[in-house]
Amino acid sequence: MAHPALKTSIPYFIADGAAHFRLSGELTSLEDPDGRVGTLLSLLDGTRTVDEIHRDLSATYPDITPADVAEAVRDLDETGLLQDADDRGDDFGEAARARWSNNLGFFETYASLTTSKYEFQRRLRDAKVAVLGVGGIGSHVFIDLVAIGFTDIRIVDFDRIELSNFNRQILYGEPYIGRLKVEVAAERARTLNSGVRIDPVQKRLTSADDVYEVVADRDIVIAVVDRPKMHIAHWLNEGCVRAGTALIGGGVDTQRATHYTMVPGVSGCVECWLRQVQRDDPTSRMVLDVMHRIDRDGEQFGEDTAAFNGLVLTAAGHMVNEMVRLASGVTPPLSVGRLLAASFHDPRPVEAESWKRDPDCSVCRHAAPKPALRWLASEAGPLPF
Repeated sequence: MAHPALKTSIPYFIADGAAHFRLSGELTSLEDPDGRVGTLLSLLDGTRTVDEIHRDLSATYPDITPADVAEAVRDLDETGLLQDADDRGDDFGEAARARWSNNLGFFETYASLTTSKYEFQRRLRDAKVAVLGVGGIGSHVFIDLVAIGFTDIRIVDFDRIELSNFNRQILYGEPYIGRLKVEVAAERARTLNSGVRIDPVQKRLTSADDVYEVVADRDIVIAVVDRPKMHIAHWLNEGCVRAGTALIGGGVDTQRATHYTMVPGVSGCVECWLRQVQRDDPTSRMVLDVMHRIDRDGEQFGEDTAAFNGLVLTAAGHMVNEMVRLASGVTPPLSVGRLLAASFHDPRPVEAESWKRDPDCSVCRHAAPKPALRWLASEAGPLPF
């Protein structure tokens, strides 16, 4: 039986005949002309069941019925003010609870009587994820995932550290020039959390089979591999669809940071997206044809000469947040089936493109998500992202 408790991360105060809760700069106020709300709140300390709350509250306010208390608790839970004190996170040791204490305070604001703050952290801990490419965006993403609490991470890259990396790849430094990025990234991550399981894979991805090989046992992948520019998107998409693995992709395009998410069996895949663009947008189709020619000829893309750390951070932050949403289910993801963009001169994310699942797509028409991602699909079919 649940023991409802007010969330300590959402403070409240009594004033002017009402109880006022403060969350993210906004107030939620509950009228309390005779003090019974304040008394009820004082009893929501996690030591009582709903029946016991009624027993103690009715001692002062005898007109209150068990149904009244049950309804009040239900309303407070729906408002997002309650959690169940029964889950004390006993599967986390003292050190783990200290390490993730601020995470738990954040997750508590999303907790309820059915899902505790510890459960959200467990889902991160137990997720199997990968970062493909630990360069500009990937190095930020990787160390942030370690810091947040992902403990089973594969990293894939073939490149070595060089001086031109250092305007944005702050995970590395001058003493590491010439060393493999995956080796140094794994070393640095283990100094942050010695208990994290890092699988560093030195590999150049050259096909969908290569991608499948490194993502087959992963739930979610953040892919920030940018070579070969036009082919890699197809390989990433096909490999992840085959594995049922969610793909978060994107990058920095000169003055803007972009990201998107593809969940097999839930959203349309990248091929669905490209087919829609080619069908509906002649200008974009022309641009894609030119970019494919540049890629085929081995020329450098002009936009690849610009990579500013502020936008790298923006892209990495959005991708990490989306990974947390997908892995924990704390709140629905934002970029499934959508390309979101934030520019340097106006960093508010906006939808740049969106696409639907093509039932005739040769890549994803029979796709299904990994078990950890099935919550994204309703019983009636994929959600309308």
